[in-house]
Amino acid sequence: MVGVRLGAGLGIALAVGAAVGGWWLPAAAALAGVLVWLTPRAELPPRMTPLADGARLMARLALVTVFASVVAVYLLPQYRVPAAVAVVLVVTVVDAFGLALPRFLRGWVVGILLVAAAGLVALCLAISPERGMGAGPGVTGLFAAAAVLVPLLERRKPDRWLAGVVVVAAAVSAAALYQLGPLRMALSDAPLDDLLAAVDGQAITPLLAGVMVIAGVPAALGALTEARGELPRPWGSVVCGLLAAAGAVLLEPGQAMLVAAALAVAELLVRSLLTLVARWRDVRSVVSAALAITLLAWLPPMDLLIAVAAIAVGVLLRRPARTPAR
Repeated sequence: MVGVRLGAGLGIALAVGAAVGGWWLPAAAALAGVLVWLTPRAELPPRMTPLADGARLMARLALVTVFASVVAVYLLPQYRVPAAVAVVLVVTVVDAFGLALPRFLRGWVVGILLVAAAGLVALCLAISPERGMGAGPGVTGLFAAAAVLVPLLERRKPDRWLAGVVVVAAAVSAAALYQLGPLRMALSDAPLDDLLAAVDGQAITPLLAGVMVIAGVPAALGALTEARGELPRPWGSVVCGLLAAAGAVLLEPGQAMLVAAALAVAELLVRSLLTLVARWRDVRSVVSAALAITLLAWLPPMDLLIAVAAIAVGVLLRRPARTPAR
């Protein structure tokens, strides 16, 4: 669903993006949008699809972990791990039975998130922030912050949908930075909760938790369904759910966001490089590959290693079974 990924993921991405990008976070939204827009979507030859599909599978599973962690952090922060695993279990069961959110409900979810984003921006701008908020990272933080936002963006036709999501991401990021500053936001486990506290909005904190559930559960379900892809139900749903649950147990929310960023950018890089192999002199592929490599270079090495190992697992899951010779 267009925009639901962003609404669910910003609950963690604001803090991680502020930590690595500081005041450059709003500009990073535009850079992330450019990368997503540039990445080719042409069909790849069959021999190349296992690698592309494996990268896509793990990038989406990383998002399931992120969205489950968001719901847990805002709903039951004292029981974050069990709550996140419970969210993964729910969406796994729903996907295993082939259920999906009706179209009219998806529209309502997007509408609720737009209203919540507009209200949050209005609150941030209506109240003067505290002084002495700090400078944050320099301009090079733009690249790491853009990588953090890449997994929350998705390209849908027409392209104005992507442009709209980028504008919302930039507006919410700018308003949050204006109110909290990069240093305070970077230290927060739940930046939207702290944002409400800064504008004397603690009374509507339960409403914020409800909004994060409304965004996070459908986003996690959509990401799990995309990750499973052509894997048959129910075992494909179960395998994907187990991997996502393992991520929720082993990774803190901030690191889960960085791993998701590394996997998302790596997925776009893999697709760009494979398109270059299949179709020489594809300018968009060259530019998107160069930009993806630049963003990956500014992410922590440990998260890159986790992403590489995860993609290897994804390729094994996506590789078609060989028929035995007779």
